Amino acid sequence: MTTASPERQAFHGFVAKYSRFLLTTHANPDGDGLGSEVAVALWLRALGKQVRVLNDSPVPAAYTFLTRHVAIETFEPEAAERAFDEAEALIVLDVSNRQRIGRLAPMLDRHLMPVAVVDHHVTHAQGFGQVNVIEPEASATGEIVYDLIRESGRELDPDLAEALYVAVMTDTGSFRFSNTDSHAHRMAADLLTHGLDPQKLHTLVHSHASAARLRFFGEILTALELIDDDRIVVLDASPEQFLKHGLVGADTESLVDMPRTIAGVEAVVLFSEVEPGKVKVSMRSTGRIVVNEVASRLGGGGHPHAAGVALRGTRAAARELILPELHRLVAALPPGPRP
Repeated sequence: MTTASPERQAFHGFVAKYSRFLLTTHANPDGDGLGSEVAVALWLRALGKQVRVLNDSPVPAAYTFLTRHVAIETFEPEAAERAFDEAEALIVLDVSNRQRIGRLAPMLDRHLMPVAVVDHHVTHAQGFGQVNVIEPEASATGEIVYDLIRESGRELDPDLAEALYVAVMTDTGSFRFSNTDSHAHRMAADLLTHGLDPQKLHTLVHSHASAARLRFFGEILTALELIDDDRIVVLDASPEQFLKHGLVGADTESLVDMPRTIAGVEAVVLFSEVEPGKVKVSMRSTGRIVVNEVASRLGGGGHPHAAGVALRGTRAAARELILPELHRLVAALPPGPRP
């Protein structure tokens, strides 16, 4: 085994130094954030540590099976205060932008505690912790967590393997996205030796769509706009549409990915306004343009080809900020069809 990087060594020292940990991830958590949380919680508990997991947002239905062995709490002011009072240290997973941990962020001003960040997003690559393990080359944060656990000498068990597999499976789009690398495949192969059923896990994650969510998707996709010579797809979701179908922000997961399959499309952007005045912008690239630079300039972030930002104001105002930037990127591409 190769020698751990200085950042990873610092993280192992961080784990050894403290006994009571609080874990969190970004608002509207996904499979990578949640799987990484569960894996780290199981690992730390096996080391005899006390662990609580507290997130700004609820666990989406697709991932509730991950909470069988690790309880994941949703932010509630009094309980959050107790969690911070009891913890000695905070570990933040799958996000290196402090504001993206939502309502937990201002609590760090009142509860001064050491913070370790483990993430793979290229934006905010310096992190905000005393220890920052940020590796943009990793396909998922779960991949970094897997390495850290292996470096610690901890043997994997089926529960740990399940959480890590969900993390890497979801963030690589079931191993089809461009961020999928050989390490992710080797990791998955190792995890499968611990008795996992990949078909069952895929079904657990991807078989939770309600009829209302599918109708919502159909309504949004029917109204999609093609602009810039059909090279940019624009999707728009209003508060009234969320209310009509009884959905929340997390229910848009995977919607923005669908139009990437349209021939000739270079970028897709979804303007999602769950409640009036709060617009979540999700951007996807089919490979030739980098969209996280657009998001990071506005306070968001993500991957080169998958990024987002939360904006205050109307969807119309968000369009005026985002669409000229995407137009500029697409206009700079060499002529001819995309590969």
